Amino acid sequence: MATYNGEKYLNDQLKSIFNQTGVLVKVLVRDDGSTDNTISILEDWSKTNNLEWYTGEHLNVQFGFYDLMVHAKNYNYNYFAFSDQDDIWDSDKLYIALQHLQEADNLKPSLYYCGQKLVDENLNYLDTHYLNTKRNLKTKFIFSDIAGCTAVFNKDLLLKVIAYKPSYMMMHDTWILKVCLSLGGEVFVDKNPHMNYRQHGNNTVGLSNALSSKIKRANTYIFDYDLKTQMSELLAGYEKFIVPEYLEVINKIINAKKNKKYFFDKKKFDFYDKGLNLTFRIKVLLNKL
Repeated sequence: MATYNGEKYLNDQLKSIFNQTGVLVKVLVRDDGSTDNTISILEDWSKTNNLEWYTGEHLNVQFGFYDLMVHAKNYNYNYFAFSDQDDIWDSDKLYIALQHLQEADNLKPSLYYCGQKLVDENLNYLDTHYLNTKRNLKTKFIFSDIAGCTAVFNKDLLLKVIAYKPSYMMMHDTWILKVCLSLGGEVFVDKNPHMNYRQHGNNTVGLSNALSSKIKRANTYIFDYDLKTQMSELLAGYEKFIVPEYLEVINKIINAKKNKKYFFDKKKFDFYDKGLNLTFRIKVLLNKL
């Protein structure tokens, strides 16, 4: 878990994590320089529960979670999960994830993620974000639908991810999904929600269905997501180990100007969402991959 001035919701989230059923839980927290009562809350929880925390230099979200993974490598656990500081998990969230992951070969990377119930800051229901299971994994490789707060993964994937630290990372969750798929790992997409994702003014990322939010997300996908650089990072860190089907996609993206027809093949890249299909095609046409 990464925290930063999280006193308002932190107790509720920690309570939901330690109330998980059917699993043994340890919480490792990296605080990003909080100036409120977050540290006091963490210290209180560490005295009564299996929680450790540490502080570090101020980092952005993705590299804060990357640092957490580096710290977690020495823990003797089979599975790891990301957590935000302000959500509420269903009591069986981790147990359901492990039912999927235990079907996988534990000697290769595996990753699970699910949908979310959207709630306001007072936990009043707003909407349900179901994941689109019609989309194939190659489209998720390009525009991922993973939310880090739902991700659970095995230790093999954790070790693979921290074996190479990229200079550029769009987000920690999209990066581990790309690494997992590139290395031929197994990915389990559970369309159903198993947590409450709190929507409030301090959210780094939101899932609002308001038109203004959709436009903002499309703008981010087109102009802010630097897929070419991300693909170059994958090659720099893992080229010898990338499976052929994703090596092809990576190289096509890096040389996108010569491969526009490749990306317009709907048999290969159909996001099963009109807005996302249009966003992707605009990105290709504008040479913004």
